[in-house]
Amino acid sequence: MHVLQTLEMQELSDHFQVIKRLGQGTYGKVLLAHDKKTGEPMAIKLVRKDRTKLKAFLKELSMSVSLSNNHGIIKTYPVFIYTMDYYVMAQELAPAGTLHHLIKAKVGIPEDAVKRCAMQLSRALDYMHGRGLVHLDLKPDNVLLMDNDCYHIKLCDFGLTKNVGSLVSSLSHIIPFMSPELCDLKQDEYLILNPIIDSWALGVLLFIALIGHFPWNAALEGDIRYKVYINWQKNEDLIPPPGYWENFTKDALNMFNKIFSHDCAARPSILSVLNYLNVPWKVENLSNDGMEVVEEQVDVMTEIVEDSQEFVIEQDQEGNTTTPYGRDLCNPALVVLEETTTLTLGSEVEIP
Repeated sequence: MHVLQTLEMQELSDHFQVIKRLGQGTYGKVLLAHDKKTGEPMAIKLVRKDRTKLKAFLKELSMSVSLSNNHGIIKTYPVFIYTMDYYVMAQELAPAGTLHHLIKAKVGIPEDAVKRCAMQLSRALDYMHGRGLVHLDLKPDNVLLMDNDCYHIKLCDFGLTKNVGSLVSSLSHIIPFMSPELCDLKQDEYLILNPIIDSWALGVLLFIALIGHFPWNAALEGDIRYKVYINWQKNEDLIPPPGYWENFTKDALNMFNKIFSHDCAARPSILSVLNYLNVPWKVENLSNDGMEVVEEQVDVMTEIVEDSQEFVIEQDQEGNTTTPYGRDLCNPALVVLEETTTLTLGSEVEIP
């Protein structure tokens, strides 16, 4: 059981020295700071009070702290901080930033690095699923890097996380990571939350990391990219893979086809990607004579030791926090958005 320590706004500057801004979104900002007592660098996440209710913030904070023991989840310190305009949580620093900023538009990142991400993310999500939780907001922005080669990455941002079996209503907007059952929800309809939703999002994330491009804007019949993919999926023995899908090997296509099954009951668990780590995913990684190249780096990954402590929370009916991702609606290639550099922490603070 964790006990949260509370720091009032006038105490914030006494505990932390703000160095610079690391990121900014609709719901708040992330700063690089040093703990004045220990000298330890850390990330300070500030969530706007006018965009987030206290109950929702405390839910995310308590959940983040309780999941921190897992090797693949970012550590959150058991401290509740608030300022005039923000609720604040302190987390360990991920020195290499987010996976989003590592991915090059229309290029992606090396396949061996993607496989390292697949291994670690699937295990971190399986840890959550085993405790009855669905992340519900998996995307490159919410994957933090401890190094630039993805040997150690960590899952973060649990503002949308809910219990398995929770009822989810139609969402205000649709993003490429949402499964068809989420995208298809109509007003006054509800979906019983299942971990398979995270499996779909992981598939989209792996596609983006490999190609540097979204597979579609929404998993809906009205989205031409998704419609073409579904048509090919139904007739894969008769027609070649469309567009970007031709970059993948038969093994990778088989993996994606299972993950992207429109029938959620037929979709495999989050750990299914582990069955494909020792075969090439991209055609360019096949040898000249067609023999498959085995990614040796996968075999040297350190085994992740998972904590067995269970964590149960009361289902929250309030609004939750999230951050937007940068993308062009007409061209779903990844983009990075720059923001302003002024921050209010009770008083005005200029960020270098």
